[in-house]
Amino acid sequence: MKRSTFIKSSILGSIATISLNGIKLNSNPKISLSPWSIMRKGYGEIDPGGIDVYDYPMIAKELGFNYIEHEMFHFPKNLDDKSIFKMVSRCQEADIKSVLLLTGGIGDITDTNKKYRKIALEKYKRWMDIAHLLKCKSMRNVCADRITVSRVEKLKYAIEGVSELTDHGKKLKMDLLIENHNGYSSDPDWLVTLIKKVNSKNLGILGDFTNWKLTDNPKTFFPDAYKGFQIMSPYIRFVSAKSEKFNINGQEINTNYNKMFKILKNCPQLECIGVEFFGNEIARKKGISQTKNLIENSLSTIF
Repeated sequence: MKRSTFIKSSILGSIATISLNGIKLNSNPKISLSPWSIMRKGYGEIDPGGIDVYDYPMIAKELGFNYIEHEMFHFPKNLDDKSIFKMVSRCQEADIKSVLLLTGGIGDITDTNKKYRKIALEKYKRWMDIAHLLKCKSMRNVCADRITVSRVEKLKYAIEGVSELTDHGKKLKMDLLIENHNGYSSDPDWLVTLIKKVNSKNLGILGDFTNWKLTDNPKTFFPDAYKGFQIMSPYIRFVSAKSEKFNINGQEINTNYNKMFKILKNCPQLECIGVEFFGNEIARKKGISQTKNLIENSLSTIF
């Protein structure tokens, strides 16, 4: 092939896979392992089926993964730099990359009380620093997971809290992902409004297949997970592909993966799909492998 022809074809090939705003469209997302798939308790708690957190990277590699997520509660409570760099070293030894740190449960960055909101923000800024040290590209946080005030009022405080945390992420060149994780965050219209109002390039959504609980007493849910994903699709960067039980054909019985992946195909910012197996009827490693196979098959047939 002539050099001029090669250059021309290369340029055309690039245009075919990149949208006008520079986001790749036709490349498959990464597949990562969620730590909850194999570690169901926090650090130091008894989990008969669990593993030592520092063995996690190597076990993930043995299961065929090149990318992993981390969960803040799986690290020692008195986390220091030595423990952080021990995990970094274990990832390097396993030749595996960290993509996401999952955080939440130590304060609400959308708290209506300014004092408590600031305390929560400082805690999560520290965890974003830790995510950066772990070489993660993104940190997940939850917000508005308990409904205590009106949608409009909660949105006001959410915009303030999320904006401040995304600003901290910009300093580290890290993304902040907000998950549909109960409360107003499980209302996709509310969550999308939050993302639009903050309007930051390093802010996106982590879409979870099954987290749609709006209220506890009485329990109410957003009625249609697929519609929820369609609404969130322009802003989804990461997905938690939940799985619990499979039929004889290897399909997950609670989520129609084919239907969901047809929606994911049209998510322009999608970067990674995480395996999150939480079933108890089969061994954890088997459930992880079945979920990974299901994702790979869905990607190969739909993407």
